[in-house]
Amino acid sequence: MREALKKGKTNKGPFDVSRKIPLASAAAETLEDIVRQLTAVDSILDARVDRHNQLRISYDASNVGVRDIEALLDNSGIARASGAWWRLKSAWYRFLDENAYANAHSRGGACCNHPPSAIGKNGDAGNMQ
Repeated sequence: MREALKKGKTNKGPFDVSRKIPLASAAAETLEDIVRQLTAVDSILDARVDRHNQLRISYDASNVGVRDIEALLDNSGIARASGAWWRLKSAWYRFLDENAYANAHSRGGACCNHPPSAIGKNGDAGNMQ
């Protein structure tokens, strides 16, 4: 468990997400090692492998995404499920994480320096001519 959680992080951050990633069969020692590697990353709040061989992971999507987690799994030699449903779900997770990252790092504001006005140019909104 991450140190911030032990110190009482009870409120969920705006970009904190939880994901389930189905894993292919791997040795228990290998899975324990990957969990240790994942929990060492600051933006990962929690990681564990359940009895159904699914990686249950919570992380701050403004700093890390499912692509990063998949890359770490690949580098450790741990395969994920390869079915059509997982490929679709993985693509959806990537899309959501990329949006969270973009939103977290955007400057915000209107797309131009003159946002639309509620009243017309001449200032007589609602007057029929």
